[in-house]
Amino acid sequence: MRLIDRTKELAVLDSASAEALSGRTRTVLIEGAAGCGKSALLATVAERAAAKAVVLHAEGTESESGQPLGLLRQLLDGVSADGRPQLPDPDEGPPRPESMREFCTWLHGFAAANPVVCSIDDLHHADELSLQYLRYFIRHVRSARILLVAAATPHHGSADSSLQSELLRSPASRYVRLRRLSRLGVAQMLDADPELSRHHGLMEDLHHISGGNPLLVRALLEDCRAAWPETAEPRALRPVTGGLFAHAVDTCLRRSGRAAREVAAAFTVLGGLGTPERSAELLGISVSAAARGIAALTAAGILDGCGFRHPAARAAVLDDFTSAQQAGLHRRVARLLHATEPHSAAVTGHLLASAQADVPWSETPWATDMLRDHAERLLARDEPRPAAAALQLAYEACSDERIRIDITTRLSTVLWRFDPRRAESLLSSSLDSAQGGTLTGPQLGSVAHVLACQGRVAEAAAINDRIAESANRTGDTSLQLPELPGSRVLTSYWDVPDAADRSAGTAAERVLEQSVLTDTTLHALHQAVRALAHSAQPERAAHWSQSLAEEAERREAPGWQALFTTLHAEVLLRLGDLRGAELQASAALDVLPEPTAGAFASAPTAVLIRAHTMTGQFAAAADRLNRPADDQLFDSIHGPGHLRARGLYHLATDQFHLALGDFTEAGRLLKRWQLDRPLVLPWRTDAAEALLRLGEVQQAERLIQRQLASPDARHPWVRGISLRTHARTVPQEDRPALLGQAVEELRRSGDRVELARALGDLGRALQSVGEATRANTMTRRAWNLAHICGAKPLCEETIPGRASRDLTRERTLIPATTAIDSKLSSSEQRVAALAAQGYTNREISLRLYITVSTVEQHLTKVYRKLKITRRQDLPVDLQLASAQGS
Repeated sequence: MRLIDRTKELAVLDSASAEALSGRTRTVLIEGAAGCGKSALLATVAERAAAKAVVLHAEGTESESGQPLGLLRQLLDGVSADGRPQLPDPDEGPPRPESMREFCTWLHGFAAANPVVCSIDDLHHADELSLQYLRYFIRHVRSARILLVAAATPHHGSADSSLQSELLRSPASRYVRLRRLSRLGVAQMLDADPELSRHHGLMEDLHHISGGNPLLVRALLEDCRAAWPETAEPRALRPVTGGLFAHAVDTCLRRSGRAAREVAAAFTVLGGLGTPERSAELLGISVSAAARGIAALTAAGILDGCGFRHPAARAAVLDDFTSAQQAGLHRRVARLLHATEPHSAAVTGHLLASAQADVPWSETPWATDMLRDHAERLLARDEPRPAAAALQLAYEACSDERIRIDITTRLSTVLWRFDPRRAESLLSSSLDSAQGGTLTGPQLGSVAHVLACQGRVAEAAAINDRIAESANRTGDTSLQLPELPGSRVLTSYWDVPDAADRSAGTAAERVLEQSVLTDTTLHALHQAVRALAHSAQPERAAHWSQSLAEEAERREAPGWQALFTTLHAEVLLRLGDLRGAELQASAALDVLPEPTAGAFASAPTAVLIRAHTMTGQFAAAADRLNRPADDQLFDSIHGPGHLRARGLYHLATDQFHLALGDFTEAGRLLKRWQLDRPLVLPWRTDAAEALLRLGEVQQAERLIQRQLASPDARHPWVRGISLRTHARTVPQEDRPALLGQAVEELRRSGDRVELARALGDLGRALQSVGEATRANTMTRRAWNLAHICGAKPLCEETIPGRASRDLTRERTLIPATTAIDSKLSSSEQRVAALAAQGYTNREISLRLYITVSTVEQHLTKVYRKLKITRRQDLPVDLQLASAQGS
């Protein structure tokens, strides 16, 4: 067996062995940290002496340290049974001097025939009775051919230091201090490895990580051999997680004694704050015991001062403890540090790391405030997930139920950033407390506000009504918004500006330009985008909702992202971009952690159902509708939207009674919450459509007249859809005038699908009164617009069968879109596109700000280039390409 960097130690042992063989009893004590090669040195001594002496070996173990005379009996196992001395019965009590004298006499006589080498490993685990015999031997046996070699781990804590003292005091004794390997020794170990010796650059890493502990060096080399193929180029040495290095560290810990293991655990949580005093206080042991543990770990090369030499060693220590044990240590460290540094960030860090500790929070009553403050600092740095973890722990640490409500409310707001479903669920506990009458006025207001922001308007309104009742009794109105009474306060968060307020869009855009997306501005920004969506420039709402969704994505806030992506989808649906609405609604569902759960998830789902219905994907819409709805959906602002989507599906699939029920229920909810605004949801015209299909014209007329009488009827969109539906209740000759007004209003609103529907109705109305030319123009324009939007059912309703008939014909007559683009100038494309939609030359001139003559000239050139002779042959593909490029 080759020992590296042990020349001096072997010289001492060889000298002692030679003297013993010459008849002078010698004893050698080998001390060294765990893993430093004590056992290998003992084995070398035994191997060299085997040819000249009888070798008796014993090994102390922690499990047998309480077994009387266990070590001595191990030594005698190497002697034949008939030649063994008779040891006393341990039950007889402490050994008598004559018994120990008889043993020494026997050993002296045994050595007279054959020199004896007694090899004892892990002497620190020897039982007390065996140690007494060994002490007697050292004091009384002087001239015999006996070599006693014992190895022990210093600073172990379980060793009887009296034997070491006896050995060191005896003139016949030698002492060997086995240190860790030098850099040269590590280099020699590396050179001795045929596979890895070419990686000379490993030496420094090997020495640094292992500290020169031979066991750790060998483990690292084996990890390298397992991880790197023979052809691998040299690279930085990184211990393998759970590899041999980790096992070697664990071995060193177990062989270094209990104090060392406990101190190692303490240092994993103390980090750079580890000292003998702190670790002793943390572990509840004496400072001297902690110092022994630190010394043992330092001697083994695991610690370097008061820190681990390498994170892999720390990880190996942690693997020996359950997560609950680690968390308990963190809690104790937090309590320890708080006594001297109450506002230290380290205290908070240890509190957060103690989340799984099964330790009463009563020992740390100050933890709640620290964790709440820390959460706010994290939010200021835009770190919501760790902030939520801090608030959750603050809740667990708090014993005051009223403060817990405040924490829950704040946590629900934070969770909305990335987990709306959990935010909704969490707030339910606060709602239970509110309903139980245990909350203060400010807490009621706070809970109601968060409920309203989450769209749970029914619950928010109920709480706010209680606040109003309390205000009436006490005269304290400080919790209410001054401009609105009662439950209207919080449900107004989901309202939209008055149709006559022309400044609302400007004010909303100012808010969007001047505000940064935060927890406190979230709802204001959401309201501002909704205000824009219902203003004269709804396309600005599309821009801002997309911008805010992208900002939320950059900030890794999927809850916010889903909120603004849903709003973007709603705006696109309002503008008639059905494909875009479908994509955005799907994207909103995709970013939600649990897209099938929670009331909020019903908002993008409703958009998706409407988009599927309007594009003729009835099976996909039915699939969405057949999925279970959230229990709280119909207490939420998203409930009416879901009912409308379901009603429109039923209307499109000729289930008129079901559709009517959905629309009227949506209206009932909106009335109950004082949000009955056609701009929010035009349930009356929806219900009127169902009634007209059922032949109930008078009931439909009453609903339409109520909608036309509302202040919202001043808005082009509301007025347009109302007039279009109203036209179906009047005589045939009166319809064109009403529908003409509806077309103009809807053209201003930006809703292309509703405009296409109104144009189609106008075409049919004109046809019925004998104006075939105008009728054909309007019908063609309606079909083209519906086709642009992808509204296939509306296309079929407008010109039955044209989708399959005309498009096939046109594509055989007209070149591909790319060829058209290359033939027409940009001005010719714009004119041709409008002409393809059915606009007259006069209307085209007004829209493009050119003369009627210029329009005619452009069309003449278009006909010639495309080799067609009439307006009706203008291809839909041309119109689509032009619209996309404009």
